[in-house]
Order: sequence, then structure tokens, then C-alpha cells
Amino acid sequence: MGFSSQIAGLILIAQPVVMAALSPFAGRLSDKISPYKLASFGMGLCAAGILFFVFISEKYPLWLIITALVVTGVGFAFFSSPNTNAIMSCVEEKDYGVASSLLATMRSIGHTSSMAIVTLIVGMYMGNTVLTEAEPAVLVRTMHTAFIVFTIICLAGIFISAKRKLKKENSK
Repeated sequence: MGFSSQIAGLILIAQPVVMAALSPFAGRLSDKISPYKLASFGMGLCAAGILFFVFISEKYPLWLIITALVVTGVGFAFFSSPNTNAIMSCVEEKDYGVASSLLATMRSIGHTSSMAIVTLIVGMYMGNTVLTEAEPAVLVRTMHTAFIVFTIICLAGIFISAKRKLKKENSK
């Protein structure tokens, strides 16, 4: 869209700022409301925010991009803290270190897998083309595919999170 790297960075920071601001609230709320429901709700918001980007074009209004980033940030806040609460509440105190380590490992695997998926998609659409020389239409098509894949992954995450909730509540 022709933004400088500084402006693009300021735009992209909307999501982590919202996440950082709301995560403590979502964590406290998950002590009062089922963390399984909050985590599923958060994953739903993540899917909705990412779905916005499936329709992105060169003429996409900036306010819609920021809105999608904010929705995704709210989603991550309402997924991450309640999900951590749900997992940590299922282990005994003596196992907190192991559970915390597993959570960190899963986050790292998720980040690495995401980068692998993006790399595969970019390779499929752009091959060896240098990013600065790529045609905007190809770049947009590449992003659409990546966002479709990640929306589907988020939708699967909603069902996995909800299923976990059902198992936990049915075992009581």
C-alpha cells in the first residue's frame, strides 16, 4: 500500500497492544467464567479477524485493516490467558513447571509451523521472485491463500477447544 516500514509497523502493532491490554482482564474473567468457553470464544474472534484478511485487496481501507487487527488482538487475549488457565488448572501444583514448559513448547511449535506454512505458500505462488519485485496481484493472491489456511486452522481450533470443554464437563 506504499507505507513506510515505520508506518506499517505502527499499523501492525495494533494487534499486540490490544492483546497485551486485554489479556490480564481475560485471565481474571476466566477465573469466573469457564476458561474453555472463553478460549473457544477467543479463537472464534481470531478466526473472524483473520477472515477479514481473506478479502484484502490493494484498495482495502486502512480502517478495515486496523479493525481486523484489533479483532484478532481481542481474540488472542481471550484465547491465550483462558487457555493457559484451563491447562494449568488441570495439573497438580507440583507439575506446574512441566505444564508451563509444555505450553511454551506448543507456542514455539505453533509459531514455527505458521512460518513453515507461509513459506510453503509463498514458494508455491512466488517461487524465487524477490518480494520487492513481486507483482502486487501475486502478492495479494499469496496472502489470500495464507489467510484462508489460517482461518481454517482457527476454525478447527474452536472445535478442538469446545470438545475439550465438553470432555471436562462430562467427566464431572
